[in-house]
Amino acid sequence: MPFAAVVSAGLAHARRWGLLAALLGFAAGWTVWALGRGDPAALVGDDLDLAQRLVALRAGLAGVVVLVGVHVLAARRLGRPLADLAAAWNRRLLLLAGAPACVLLAAPGLAERRGFVPLVVSLGLGLLAAATAAGWRDVLAARPARPRLAAAVLLVLGLGVAAVLIHLGVVRHHALVSNIHDLGIFENVLWRSLHGDLLATSLFPGDTFNHEHFAPLLLALVPFYAVSPRAETLIVVQTLWLCSAAIPLYLFSRRRSGSVALAFAVTLAFLVSPLVHANALWDFHDLTLAVPLVLWALWAHDGDRRLGLALAAGALLLVREEMGLVVAALGLFVALDGRPRRGLVLLGLGLAWFVLVARVFAPGTGVGAHADGLRGNLVEATGYRDLALALLANPLRLPLELLRPDKFGFLLCLGAPLLLLPACAGRLLVLLLPAAAIFVLSGNQYVADPYFHYSSFFLPAVFAAAPVGAVHLQQRLGRPLAHELAAGIVVAALAFGWSFGLPGGSFRAGFHPVPTALTDAERDRHAWLAELARSLPADACVAATGDVGAHLAARRCFAWFPARLDVDYLVLHREDINAKHMPLLRNLRAEQRFRTVDEQHKILVLQRNPER
Repeated sequence: MPFAAVVSAGLAHARRWGLLAALLGFAAGWTVWALGRGDPAALVGDDLDLAQRLVALRAGLAGVVVLVGVHVLAARRLGRPLADLAAAWNRRLLLLAGAPACVLLAAPGLAERRGFVPLVVSLGLGLLAAATAAGWRDVLAARPARPRLAAAVLLVLGLGVAAVLIHLGVVRHHALVSNIHDLGIFENVLWRSLHGDLLATSLFPGDTFNHEHFAPLLLALVPFYAVSPRAETLIVVQTLWLCSAAIPLYLFSRRRSGSVALAFAVTLAFLVSPLVHANALWDFHDLTLAVPLVLWALWAHDGDRRLGLALAAGALLLVREEMGLVVAALGLFVALDGRPRRGLVLLGLGLAWFVLVARVFAPGTGVGAHADGLRGNLVEATGYRDLALALLANPLRLPLELLRPDKFGFLLCLGAPLLLLPACAGRLLVLLLPAAAIFVLSGNQYVADPYFHYSSFFLPAVFAAAPVGAVHLQQRLGRPLAHELAAGIVVAALAFGWSFGLPGGSFRAGFHPVPTALTDAERDRHAWLAELARSLPADACVAATGDVGAHLAARRCFAWFPARLDVDYLVLHREDINAKHMPLLRNLRAEQRFRTVDEQHKILVLQRNPER
């Protein structure tokens, strides 16, 4: 067909394709110019002079010319009407409309300064990707599913993510970013358990971990700790165990959705999630142990594997005192999901176990140990009865708490990378009831911080709910959307992971950013500190500041400075001593209760003066 005829025929129907083509071309051209400048912060702040704005406009117009030109040449070469070809390819290139958002994602620290912006961008890009995949539906439908390839890719990705997280966790620990709370506490528990004092720790009153939490599953980690009794072992075990949750998540997602693509996308979203990474890197915590167990329980229920369900539920009960409520919620879901007898057994077991722990095994745990973390007028609550009454007496508490900016933002962090599909999961959402109660009642600001371990309550249920929500959405719309939703999840999860993870510059695990490598000074300091830990007498009682304390916890008598001073040694990092500690430290020196025996790398080692 002559070139002039192609153009004239296409222009006659330009309303079908011209405006969208111009938008896509301009977005692509402008984005190439913007990323080529290497200064996304200037664009986010609109810090451009007139000359730069003219260059940006020309780049966008050049993109329009290129895209329209490609449409024209392709129509002439293939002998197709320009309007038909351009309209079809516009749908297939729809994701280009979101290209400028890449500039936002490239702006360092944006998630920390304006967190809702990258959240909306991630969700918007995911929806655009789903709409783009709709244009490729015929091509995608013609390709056979390759479950072995999907599983192999996820396996390689999971191992790679685990390796990176282990490296970062060890670097973080060696750089003194870890802390007595929580890495030092749990190493002390495991060291004491290895040496015969089961679940004992000198860091809690009563010399027992049961004073604040009931977590007998920690004893299952003792054999691993025995192989290499050091804090790094806990970091490695926690990371591998958490990443292993991808296995039951993939199996459950594939069975529930019947789609390899959806199962692949949801599992990939889990592996690249900054919330998962923060859980793996926040020192060590018993709550993280529950994540794979909940997913294995769901997989076992879905496949009618009664033994697997019993083992997963039993192990889950041993994770921590709150897990009795999680097992009860699991039982409620199982009952609603077609297994009423089995579900009622789990419901009763979970509630009975919860009562036993609260009244017999460890009555000081839970609310009794952490009442000061409750919200508002609940500080005086002394038991779970008070909390239940507070929830039921004021139904407005739930929506008002969930709509607070920090808590609503946290919920968006959970749902946006999954296209908000978990909200469509129906009865599976009952698994979130214990997490929602803790979330609403807690006045601890870190419960709503995505970079802390408290997201462990939400992660397994939210990710498992995504494929279920996808199935329900397809049923309501009456058409298959598996490939479209899978594409949307992949793009949204990658965008969210980029902005809120390490590349975006806002990622942290707990309170502090995660270092990626040690300086020479940090290596020397860690080597000296490790030698100090070996040289201190095994029977000596040691108190330390938080950051160095995580390196000294492998002993029978260990304490946190300044909570305890009747010790043989004080190991104090000057950078971890605040103004409140200085008068105490001056008094100790003035009274000559301790004498300085060493000081290197701003770490002061004091020994009790035997004459005092």
